Amino acid sequence: MAIYTPTVGIITNIDAAQRNYSIFFDLQSEDQGPVRILLPANAYVLNLHPFQVGDRATFFYPNGAPAPLIYPPQYTTAVAAYTPHGVTATLDVFDNNFINNDHTLILTPSMTTPVTLPNGQSFTGDTSGNLILATYTNTTRSIPARAIPEQMVVFPTM
Repeated sequence: MAIYTPTVGIITNIDAAQRNYSIFFDLQSEDQGPVRILLPANAYVLNLHPFQVGDRATFFYPNGAPAPLIYPPQYTTAVAAYTPHGVTATLDVFDNNFINNDHTLILTPSMTTPVTLPNGQSFTGDTSGNLILATYTNTTRSIPARAIPEQMVVFPTM
């Protein structure tokens, strides 16, 4: 089972919070309709992308995290990625064969796929059991699907 749930959609409004340097995003999500996303100052943003109204983005929030029972739903995100049309982002724990937790995706990195730590440094260690953020454009129709990631960020377990 995935540890993080993605919400994908188009940003319709950006509102800087007055406390804690957080940002609120109003999102027209692809699967839930309107959603409000809180991006705290300590959240990881892939490539430090400066989001704008009209951007398509993927926000990941922890499963089981508390969320107020309001409309539109509001989630506090841990990881965010700019994902223009045609680009998919995934955040999951992968094994040493790059198979995700629920065996629905296999990453097959190429020799040119950048694999980095969240701070941008190259990562050359064992990725097994680590949380990985990957972006990709195409997958096979097989089960599990296979994808060649354009970029991978490894969040090492402590």
